[in-house]
Amino acid sequence: MGRAIVLDSLDHKTLPPTEDQLRQIFKKYDTNNDNLLSREELKKAFNYLGSIIPGIRANRGLHHSDANKDGFVNEREMDELVKYAVRAGFSVKA
Repeated sequence: MGRAIVLDSLDHKTLPPTEDQLRQIFKKYDTNNDNLLSREELKKAFNYLGSIIPGIRANRGLHHSDANKDGFVNEREMDELVKYAVRAGFSVKA
């Protein structure tokens, strides 16, 4: 499940992103650079990761990680978002 990362173009082996790579992917989708991930930004990130239901993944990710219930994932909540993404099958343990 999810987007694979090509490790070696000669033998075409692929692996899902690591937890650190997931964190960087989520940060990349903070398109307005406010250090907060909105539901729409999360939806785009999960779509990039290959989710067939990115809207639902965004809702669930927000539910699992938004500790202060402001409707956004901030830097302090990012670890919980990454943990959710790993549990959902979007990563390999590094």
